[in-house]
Amino acid sequence: MLNVLKIPVPTTENVAEVQAAYEKLLKGHRANPAPSADEREDRLERLEKVLIAHREEFVSAADADFSGRARHETLIADVVLTLESVRDARRNVRGWMKPRRVRPHSLFTGSRAYIEPVPKGVVAILAPWNYPVNLALSPLAAALAAGNRALVKPSELTPRVSQVIAEAIRGSFTAEEVAVIEGGPGVAQAVTRLPLGHLLFTGSTPVGKIVARATAEHLVPVTLELGGKSPVLIHESYPMARAAERIAAGKLFNAGQTCIAPDYALVPEGKEDVFAQAFTKAAKEIWPQGPATSMATEKGLERMRALLDDAKSKGARCEEVPLPPGPGRAMSPVLVFNVREDMRIMQEEIFGPLLPVVGYRSQDDALERIAARPNPLAFYVFDADVKRAQELVKRVSCGDACINETLAHFAQEGLPFGGVGGSGMGQYHGRYGFETFSHLKGVLVAGAFSPSRALFTPNVMKHIDKVMGLLVSKAGRLIR
Repeated sequence: MLNVLKIPVPTTENVAEVQAAYEKLLKGHRANPAPSADEREDRLERLEKVLIAHREEFVSAADADFSGRARHETLIADVVLTLESVRDARRNVRGWMKPRRVRPHSLFTGSRAYIEPVPKGVVAILAPWNYPVNLALSPLAAALAAGNRALVKPSELTPRVSQVIAEAIRGSFTAEEVAVIEGGPGVAQAVTRLPLGHLLFTGSTPVGKIVARATAEHLVPVTLELGGKSPVLIHESYPMARAAERIAAGKLFNAGQTCIAPDYALVPEGKEDVFAQAFTKAAKEIWPQGPATSMATEKGLERMRALLDDAKSKGARCEEVPLPPGPGRAMSPVLVFNVREDMRIMQEEIFGPLLPVVGYRSQDDALERIAARPNPLAFYVFDADVKRAQELVKRVSCGDACINETLAHFAQEGLPFGGVGGSGMGQYHGRYGFETFSHLKGVLVAGAFSPSRALFTPNVMKHIDKVMGLLVSKAGRLIR
C-alpha cells in the first residue's frame, strides 16, 4: 500500500506524548491482564456505536481530506466493512477465547494439554490515509477482541478523519483502554520504539522495512500490511466485457488508491483493444458524472502525471477515458499500452487510476511476467474454467487471490488477509486478527501417573544409550 510517509527521528515532544499514553495503557493492562469475555464484548459494542454514531462525520471528513471523495465509497469501505469486522469479533469472541485441547504425546498419557489465547498486552496500530477509518479501527476490533490495550496512530495526511477518530474514541474509551495519538511521522517513529506486545503497520514496503528495523530493538512482533503490483490475468475463455467491468470496478474504487487494486492487466495478445473498449464502457457506467473521488494528495496527483510522462517518453501509448471533470484532484482513468519493463509504471505500485494493459502469448508467458516481480498482495484470475483458475492461483505466490472478481476477498471475515514476501507479513481479519493479537500459550497439566515420569528415574538414565539405540534402529527401519 503506497504511503508517502518518511519517518524521521522523533522529537522530544513526540516521545513524551507517546510514552505518556503508553504508560497509561500499560497500567490498565497490568491491573487487568486477562479481560473477561463480557469486558471484551463491551469494548467491541462501544466501538460499534462509535462507527454508527459518527458515520456522517467520517463521510464529511473524508470528503474534505480528499478534496472530493464519493460518499458511498466512505460508507462501504470505511464504515460498513469496519462494522462487519467489529460485529464478527463481537459474535465470536467467546468461542475464540476458549482453550483448545491438544492430545499429549503417548509418554504423557494421563496428562492434559491445551492452547490458551492470551492478550499480548499493549499493542499499536499505524494506519494509512487511503482507508483512514477501516485500516485504523478494523485492526482495533481484533486487538480489543484479543483482550489488549491499544495505541492507534491515524494518518496525518487525512487530518480531519484522524480528528474525528480521536475525539470519538476518547469519548467512548478510557485512556487505559485505547489511546489515539494524532501527529506526523515523528509520532509514528516514537510508537515504533516502544516495547509493545505487537505492532500492525499498513503502508508502503520501504516504510515497512523502516518499521521492522525500529521494532527489532525491542523484539516486537509485527504485522506488515504492504502492497505491490497486483496482476489481473484474463483467460481467453472468459467474456472480455464481464472481466473488464469487474476490473474497472476494482481499479476505480477510491480512485485506484487501494493496496489490492488491479495494478496491470494481462490479456490475450491481440485482444488489448477489445479490453480497452469494454473497460471504457464500464468506467463511463461507474462514473457517469465524472470521477467522484479525487487523488488524496497533490503529491499523489503529481506522481500519476510523472508515471505517464515517463511511460510516454519510452514509447507507451496512453489513452484517457473521456469522462466529465470531477472534484478537487480527480483524475480520469488512463489505459497504458506498449509498456516496457524499464518504465516506472511497470516497476512501482501505481496507486491511482492508471492501468497498464499487457498482451501475453501463452499461460506460461503470463505466469513468467508475474513471477519476475516481487510477490503481489493480490492476484486476480478471470477464467470460465474455475478448476483451471484454481491451479493458476496455486502457481502464483501472492498474499490472497480472487477468481472472477476483484477486491471482494478483503470483505470476507472468514478469510485471512495479508501479504507474503515484499507485500507483507502476518494476517488479520476475523479469527486470524484475534490470533495475530493473541499469544497462543501452550499449557500441559501433568498426570499423576504419567509414563513420562519414569524417564528421569536412575534406571532409565543408566540405560539411556540402549534406549537411544532402539529408537534409532526403529527409525532406520521406517526410512528403509
